[in-house]
Amino acid sequence: MKRKVSEVTSQSPLSSLSMASSLLSVLLLQTLVVFQVTSKTFPGDIEALKSLKNSINPNSILPGSCLSTWDFAYDPCDSAFTSTFTCGFRCDYLDPASSLLRVTALSLDSAAYSGSLPSSLFSSLPFLSSADLAGNLIAGSIPSCPLPPLLRRLVLSRNSLSGSIPPSIFSSSSLEELILDNNLLSGQMPHEIASLPSLKRLEIQSNNLTGGIPDLRRISGLLLFDASDNALSGTFPKGGHLPVSLVQISLRSNRLYGTLPAESVADLPFLQVMDISHNGLSGTVPATVFLHPSLEQVSLAWNRFESLEEPVEVGTGTGSRVISLDMGHNRLGGLLPWFIGVMPRLAAVNLEENRFTGLIPVQYAVRVAGLGERVGFARLMLEGNYLLGPIPSPMGWVKEGSAAVSLADNCLSRCPQVFFFCKGGQKSADTCRLFNPVIHQ
Repeated sequence: MKRKVSEVTSQSPLSSLSMASSLLSVLLLQTLVVFQVTSKTFPGDIEALKSLKNSINPNSILPGSCLSTWDFAYDPCDSAFTSTFTCGFRCDYLDPASSLLRVTALSLDSAAYSGSLPSSLFSSLPFLSSADLAGNLIAGSIPSCPLPPLLRRLVLSRNSLSGSIPPSIFSSSSLEELILDNNLLSGQMPHEIASLPSLKRLEIQSNNLTGGIPDLRRISGLLLFDASDNALSGTFPKGGHLPVSLVQISLRSNRLYGTLPAESVADLPFLQVMDISHNGLSGTVPATVFLHPSLEQVSLAWNRFESLEEPVEVGTGTGSRVISLDMGHNRLGGLLPWFIGVMPRLAAVNLEENRFTGLIPVQYAVRVAGLGERVGFARLMLEGNYLLGPIPSPMGWVKEGSAAVSLADNCLSRCPQVFFFCKGGQKSADTCRLFNPVIHQ
């Protein structure tokens, strides 16, 4: 009997270890089962969040960032805003067929995450209403999976995404904001973009997009359209080819050519901001620019415009709402437009580096000196033209620091450099006479 007891005693440590291991396995399994039973997050959404984190380079997930707190040993929606899952998404009860929480928004911090986007990211989150992954180093292409039907906002700006804009982008009739700026996207601006009936904000600036601007009139509620800093070519959209709802349009730094049709501006009654600078537009600037009922900021700089259409209806200028007017670096000639001096709300004028000649209108001088009843000119840039004669006497009242003014590089006969706006000197007499033989300095 003693021998048998001894044998049992000598084997007990191994038996205890085996029993402990079995018990631990059972406990882990029970814990997993409990987690699965009590999880408040829809399993498919958990997998989508996992795939997003797994697609990011782990070396770019720094301590303190949103993704560093995503610990899938815990339930994402149930643990949100605790020590795990502190940020990056939102959950709501939206699925009428389930009592589980669904991920309704993604909003990663701008933490220089690198990597790519899972190919089925958006289609795996059917209740997603907003996705904002801006300000990172995410590369590769935009997922070509269909967008969730409830998605209203897609922001992928300031990353390194490349390739063309996929047709899947246009699958959500709910999309209100499509913001893809500052990437490496190429190819043409898709005509299918006009199939987004709810779109209000379209930002595709600072990419490598080519081709013409499609007919966007069917996007009846579009408020902002920015396609600046691309390689878009062709003419400015014809009248009626842009949504009448537009408040702001920016096509700066592209390769547009041809004229600026008067009806294109007139057909946008709510337009407040228009920037088409740094293109190849030519011909005449239509009077509708100056008579527009809501236009406040206009930039036509760095084009090839040659003349201005005088707005005969402007009278004393009361019809214009323009506050800032930039037509510098064109080929505009003739006398300085008198009506600019009587546009009542105008505060900033840039006509530098053109071919204007003649005297400086006294209205300009009165405005920059702040002597009239109208808003004073806080900025008046006339340098690099062929203006002649003396400076108007009200200019002598302008003190340095009160306004930004430059009359340098003209053909003015009396513009002493004691005045800050004359510093830089004037053109040589030979240069002035070569431009216009009647000019005498």
